[in-house]
Amino acid sequence: STLAMPSLMVQSAVAPASGPQDFCKKLSKTVAAALGKPESFVLTSYQKVDAMSMGGDTETPAAFLYLSSLGSIEPGLNKATSSAIAAVLQDELGVPANRYYINFFDSPRSNMGYNGGTF
Repeated sequence: STLAMPSLMVQSAVAPASGPQDFCKKLSKTVAAALGKPESFVLTSYQKVDAMSMGGDTETPAAFLYLSSLGSIEPGLNKATSSAIAAVLQDELGVPANRYYINFFDSPRSNMGYNGGTF
């Protein structure tokens, strides 16, 4: 099914250069293209946190991401998706490619709620 319901959550102590709304829109387009899914079902969110430490360093920008999708989560595609998202993180948050983690999760359809039911 093309109904993927990908959702991406981003946390960082850095504010996006274009502002949170445009950042979420850029992430939405990026995720839809990377996963080959319709953007109409992509959900993205950004949360600014007070602090983030990676490797004991709180000064260099960093980010934590959680990407869930019904399908399209597999090793080869995950690498390409990570690369596409890395470019947005660098442009918007100044997060270097070695300063973020993405947790990829292939959600079972029965575990994804939508429209008063599940997929």
